[in-house]
Amino acid sequence: MNNKIIVSFISLLFLTYNLKAQSYDDFTKVKFGIGGGFGITTKASPFGYAINLNPQIQYSPSDELALNLVIGYTRLLTKDTSPIKDYDFIPVKLEIKIFPITESIYSVGIVGAGFGIVKGVKTNFTYGGGFGYRFLNGYDLGIKYEAYQQSKKSINYQSRANQFLLAFTYFL
Repeated sequence: MNNKIIVSFISLLFLTYNLKAQSYDDFTKVKFGIGGGFGITTKASPFGYAINLNPQIQYSPSDELALNLVIGYTRLLTKDTSPIKDYDFIPVKLEIKIFPITESIYSVGIVGAGFGIVKGVKTNFTYGGGFGYRFLNGYDLGIKYEAYQQSKKSINYQSRANQFLLAFTYFL
């Protein structure tokens, strides 16, 4: 009787493992994605909100880790009462996604640089973090915080350039 229970339990483990491995839509190590987002800045910022467009490449060395190279376009739009201009730049970021509990829920760390588009705008240091959910059909929804540390020599220097971002990505 005990042997039947043990054999049944081991068989159930292998069956469950195989179903889990096949349930994820053709897990590949490299994926290409296109995404965008809408950001809201903090009260202390002279900017009101942000828009983002970001193609990306994701490399997943394991089920628990994904590395994203993100290159795109970000525009921080000023509040109506602000005398400064909008801040446009091209971010180049590395996002490190860690899936600590499941293969769907992740936390993310962000580091990179933002290259100004307008003459006189210096490169900024970009950093942040957040969390998100990866759907099995290729969609990804994340909530992130991104801060931009600008050079004081930049023509549009602001000490508080940041955003809380709702990001949506589709991976092919």
